[in-house]
Amino acid sequence: MKKQSTTIISIILIILVAIFAIANTAAVEVNLLVTKFRSPLIILILICLLIGALIIYLFSLSTHLKQDKELKALRQSKTNPKQLAKLERQNKELLKENAALKEANARLAKAAGQAGSDREHGE
Repeated sequence: MKKQSTTIISIILIILVAIFAIANTAAVEVNLLVTKFRSPLIILILICLLIGALIIYLFSLSTHLKQDKELKALRQSKTNPKQLAKLERQNKELLKENAALKEANARLAKAAGQAGSDREHGE
């Protein structure tokens, strides 16, 4: 949808520029710093339009190149399947070890609680 709307807007702008250029066919004198020349206004309008389009293209090209570079870096940073499987195995082992440590911690806390209550009753 975005591509279609961009195309439609571009066509409308081209038609408007063409109408404006056709309405301005008179010859005008152009004064560059070192030289002067006469040219039809329609030619000058089209040249300015092309220069503007070239500038926009160059700006968008640099943005596109940056995005391609970032995309390439992201694709290269992906973990390959072997590394992923290895990391998943390590994760499972660590989860088992964590559960065992929690269980041992709970037993120690229970034993410490019983030892404390035995001392209270003994005194």
